[in-house]
Amino acid sequence: MTWGKVHLFLALLGAAVLLAAARPALADTFPIGTTCHASAAADEDYAQLAAKPQRWKCEGNGWSIASPRAFLRIDLRGANQKMPAFLVTRLTRFDAMRLTVINSDGQVATRDVSQADMAPATTDWLMHTALPRIADQAEVVIVRIEGARHAGMLSDTRLVDSLADTPSSLRHELLIATLCGMLSLPLLFNFAFYRVLRERFLLWHALATGLMLVHTLLTSGLINRFVTLSLDQLSIVSATSFGGMVIGASFFSANFIEAGKLDLFHRRVLRWSLLWIPLWTLFYLFAGGMFRPLAAPLYLASFLPLLAVFVWIMTVARRRGSRAVNFQIAAWTPVMLTGLIRVVSALGATDAPLEMLVEQHFAMGIEVIITSLGVADRFMAIRTQRDRAWAQSRRFEELAERDPLTGLFNRRGVEERFDALYAEGYQSMAVIDLDHFKQVNDRHGHAKGDEVLCAAAKALAPDADTLAMRLGGEEFLLLLRGKDVAARAERRRQAISLRIATDVDGLERVVTASMGLVQNPPDGAVKVDFSMLYAQCDRLLYEAKHAGRNRTMSEKLQSFGTRNLGPQAA
Repeated sequence: MTWGKVHLFLALLGAAVLLAAARPALADTFPIGTTCHASAAADEDYAQLAAKPQRWKCEGNGWSIASPRAFLRIDLRGANQKMPAFLVTRLTRFDAMRLTVINSDGQVATRDVSQADMAPATTDWLMHTALPRIADQAEVVIVRIEGARHAGMLSDTRLVDSLADTPSSLRHELLIATLCGMLSLPLLFNFAFYRVLRERFLLWHALATGLMLVHTLLTSGLINRFVTLSLDQLSIVSATSFGGMVIGASFFSANFIEAGKLDLFHRRVLRWSLLWIPLWTLFYLFAGGMFRPLAAPLYLASFLPLLAVFVWIMTVARRRGSRAVNFQIAAWTPVMLTGLIRVVSALGATDAPLEMLVEQHFAMGIEVIITSLGVADRFMAIRTQRDRAWAQSRRFEELAERDPLTGLFNRRGVEERFDALYAEGYQSMAVIDLDHFKQVNDRHGHAKGDEVLCAAAKALAPDADTLAMRLGGEEFLLLLRGKDVAARAERRRQAISLRIATDVDGLERVVTASMGLVQNPPDGAVKVDFSMLYAQCDRLLYEAKHAGRNRTMSEKLQSFGTRNLGPQAA
């Protein structure tokens, strides 16, 4: 036998002697079937505490981890049940644990437990480990815990005889799995919406929802069905996912509420959570020494200012007529209520800390459903606003590209689209100018001249294969495609005189028009730009004017930049 085993044997023998000596006092001090707890210094053992009944609390309140050690005494006398095999408690990090089981004959079985010996549960934020085995029915189980980081490790401790799944536990897991599925869907919707509408609030909502999913998987225990994580890993990821979820929700609200419903100051206050939350999360996870027992209460209390900020900002936005904030209020109220209950219970308002994890899971599910509806509503509102703005911009653009007098496209409207129109087959061009139009203005006034221009525009009526534009003054332009280009252009030129005579009264003479026409081969073999084609048409128009007006001069183009025919009068 090694010296280590000798020391362990002597320690167990000493504990058994002390426990046996204390048995008459214990039987008188502790009520049958109760769970009592006491705080102790780092060097105090159970036998010393058992001799001081005034230091024990058996009323189910006053749970404390302020001292280096805490003891639980679970009395099994009178219990009509099987010998418990496992200890189950809240999932919490700790430094060390010792389990001691005593039977009716005073025999003692002891087991030292580390964090690595604790197995996370699959149905709640719990952990468990096996009790030491002992002959006959146990009467008392003593739990000594050192360095616990949450009082729930004391208040939530219970003994069970089996860890087997039950119909209710399986139903609970199925419900949580369904909830996680609900949390996954908005992630797809947010990224799909973001492809259409590049709004940052969609990414912040995706982040908040994704971290809600992670937090729910962890705290419900469902993650432990698929992945083996240590207590440290579970605790760190749980705390950081919860903090990140709150940060994501804060930034989501700052970007989600409509412009004008919150000032820049309000939005910055929401974004300050990026500094506040990580600070307290680190304190909660790593505070030691005298701050260890305060870590959990102060961490939870740190959310009270955030709750107040949320209520304040939601109130401001609601008073200013925000539609989006109505969804926020409905979505976050259940989450904030469960969070508030958790905080006040951790600060001592209840006999033991209330985790409210199941309620929190469903509150998060409600939040995601309502917020997703709000996101869809906001998406449609922004989409409608952008469509209207685009349509209005398009109308302004069209107005800028159209002649305000005749309603025809102006030169800008044609020249910017010429390449596309040319590719669509509009490869022949005619430039038309009203003859002696200055005399109309001089003799009859500019108002009458405007009537003449409007009548000319009607005569040039566009159709599926003809586009009409006013280039300025009394000059018009046609782009044509298809067959019989020259005949169609000529009919429009001749129709100008008849239309003006019909629509405009009081003119002393018939208003005629001259035209220069350039035809491109039907196969579009000659590629020209707007300026080149216009220059040729303008030259032909000048020739028509020089030849006596009220006529058309035309030519056809062919490859290699040569003309097939010289100017022809019509």
